[in-house]
Amino acid sequence: MLAGRGFATAATLILIALASLTVSRRLDRERRLIRKLKALDAGGKSFIDTDGLSRDEQDTAETLVAAGVLRANGASMQLDTLALARFQGRRFRLAVGGALAALLLAFGLGAIILAR
Repeated sequence: MLAGRGFATAATLILIALASLTVSRRLDRERRLIRKLKALDAGGKSFIDTDGLSRDEQDTAETLVAAGVLRANGASMQLDTLALARFQGRRFRLAVGGALAALLLAFGLGAIILAR
């Protein structure tokens, strides 16, 4: 019976770590793409061609278009600076809230393990 509990504990901690890594990786991809678009002056009047982006960057751009940060015009896009400020605030709150939830879940699991 104890082996089953240990396995469940390890599996839960691994799932918490994998979920945290997935979210942090997505946030980092978005941050890198936004920085790249700012460097290419996508915040001005110019549109950036999506053909010059890697497949990973194109996938990230699609999620940013869905979030309203990028405006797509065929095979080009433009950074919406007003929506970007709101998006970055929401993204920061999501990152901090998710990290806090993962930490509380890990501590709660640790307290349950130590209590038995």
